[in-house]
Amino acid sequence: MLEAVGVRVRRSQDETATLWPKLAFLAPFALLTTRYGLTIGDVRTRRREELVALVEEAAAVSAAGGAPVDPARTLTMYDEFPPGAKSSMQRDAEADRPLELDAIGGALLRAAARHAVAAPVTTRLVDELEKARSS
Repeated sequence: MLEAVGVRVRRSQDETATLWPKLAFLAPFALLTTRYGLTIGDVRTRRREELVALVEEAAAVSAAGGAPVDPARTLTMYDEFPPGAKSSMQRDAEADRPLELDAIGGALLRAAARHAVAAPVTTRLVDELEKARSS
């Protein structure tokens, strides 16, 4: 349908390989910007250690699930991202709307558990965000 109206479409035969790079980028971005109320520019400078840890955790989980993601490439994407960018989860938190915490952080944690991959930084941030929302 999209091709019929001139929209270029790329099809993937491997859903897993298509979705993991998106989640591996989105989860650290959403969790850190929301937890600390910072733009991605501030996260990548003031919370760099956590950003790297989250990117590495997501890469380990994606590799265990059969869709390796290059953490160096993901970090480069963050470094090139507009510094003033906020995640949609952060904007939802600021507007007191429901968060997609389970769909993003929860999905990563469930995959980590399924593949027996440790994700302590992800776990901590999800827990902190859940506690902040319930108080």
